[in-house]
Amino acid sequence: MIRFARRLPRPHLVSACLALCAGVGLSLPWQAVQAGEVPAQAGLAASDATAQRVGLRLPAADKVEFHGAVNFDKAGGAGGGAVMYPAPGLVGLLAAVATHAIVSGTMRDAEKERIRTKADKVLVPYQGVLDAYHHQELMQASLTHMKSGGAKQIIAQAAAPAPGDIMVDSVPLFYLTQDHQALILDNAISIKTAGRATPYETIIRIVSPERGGEAGPDVWLGDNAGMLKWESARMYAQALDIALADMATPTAPALPYKTVRYNEGASERMERAQLVSESCDYLVLRTLRGNLMAVPRKAEAQAACGAAAAPAATPAG
Repeated sequence: MIRFARRLPRPHLVSACLALCAGVGLSLPWQAVQAGEVPAQAGLAASDATAQRVGLRLPAADKVEFHGAVNFDKAGGAGGGAVMYPAPGLVGLLAAVATHAIVSGTMRDAEKERIRTKADKVLVPYQGVLDAYHHQELMQASLTHMKSGGAKQIIAQAAAPAPGDIMVDSVPLFYLTQDHQALILDNAISIKTAGRATPYETIIRIVSPERGGEAGPDVWLGDNAGMLKWESARMYAQALDIALADMATPTAPALPYKTVRYNEGASERMERAQLVSESCDYLVLRTLRGNLMAVPRKAEAQAACGAAAAPAATPAG
């Protein structure tokens, strides 16, 4: 049973992560100019169109962080069948919390580093694209995928929010599964609003659907890495939408816990969680520890959902 999502940093650690990522943890200055305001998406309700403006603040890091997914269980470091995705070199404290707290004392640092280095070899064919993939591009592309209402804009890392704006700071970290089938996103998010005394803070995990067929570099990198960039932007937007919706929910409903099975690439995983929401494609879960994650539904469940949602055929007249 997968347990990493239950071991993600608790909310009070997220602010420290984001602060360190914006300062001590990184020395690269961000030179991008503030992006123009993005209008509310077409098709949203009128009330959504007049919602507060959302400012997405660029991280201090220039490049989007990618790593190969790691299974520490094979090295005896995690135990209990846990599958981990630690983040070597992740900007700031998220790496220390997500990896050191989980495996410290159970595996030597040299052994952890060896496993991480081996896992990152899956990215060798992608490195040319990833070296030029910046947060500005990721976040700009994500705006077309976001479903949350209101105007949205990307602002420079050093910029202060305008009065009344919702300010979103985030540090996304992506992993590619070793079978090249799926991406995984852990997005540390901090949201400041005028109506909250303290920021809303969380880390949300998103698992992409498996690509299937002949998944590999040719699929992800074809058409100028179109699939890789499209999927990562969609996942990033999905995490932000989930965070904004969760922030707007006063209290979490007392939902029953159940075991949810889903695919992470071609491998089946399980999570004990509450079902927060669902669509034909995704399940949004709250784990036993209170963290949120969105996982793809099984193919058979997707097919059944699609069939149920399809309108009845109109008899020929």
